[in-house]
Amino acid sequence: MITRNFILILCFFASTAAVVGQVKVDPAIQSKFDAFIDYSNSKQWDKAFDLIYPKLFTRVPKQDMVNMMKQMEVGMSLQMQNTKITSSSLPVQDGDETFVKLSYVSDMVFTIEKGGMYDEPKYIQSIGDQFKSSYGPRSVQWDADAKIYKIHATKDMMAINPGNGDWKLVEINLEQLELMEFLFSQKIMDELVRAE
Repeated sequence: MITRNFILILCFFASTAAVVGQVKVDPAIQSKFDAFIDYSNSKQWDKAFDLIYPKLFTRVPKQDMVNMMKQMEVGMSLQMQNTKITSSSLPVQDGDETFVKLSYVSDMVFTIEKGGMYDEPKYIQSIGDQFKSSYGPRSVQWDADAKIYKIHATKDMMAINPGNGDWKLVEINLEQLELMEFLFSQKIMDELVRAE
């Protein structure tokens, strides 16, 4: 059964990507993104989640996210490719923390293992529906023979510096408004999260 947390994890990783390219980004933020992608693509989930904004783990425990990703590996794999940042906001200070909004594009390849736990029409349909809802129907392609979803995603992330220079990352997802309002103050919601 695909649980709510599983869909949350899928959406989170489907929208997270490395930053490469032409937009000027703080080198420390660039380094965190690069490391996150490397760890994710090599399935080193403990190290990948060490780079996530810790406040998220007060809502979704880190170990639960690690376990969910390991469970997903049994029947599905994810690779993030061809990723580049398209814009970076100016830093916004809120209390002791500094926030930078990053917009990016990325190609994600979700491969469903043939004969695996997700290789059933109802799971494939549910996963595809979630991807189409998150990224738009035109951005999602399904190759039934290869059992691969290819997604061209345009998404936003937040880089947060808690004041010690150690940037952390978290997805911006307005479909999860309650979570966004939990993670970010009204100031950050107004100036960065909801900003076009």
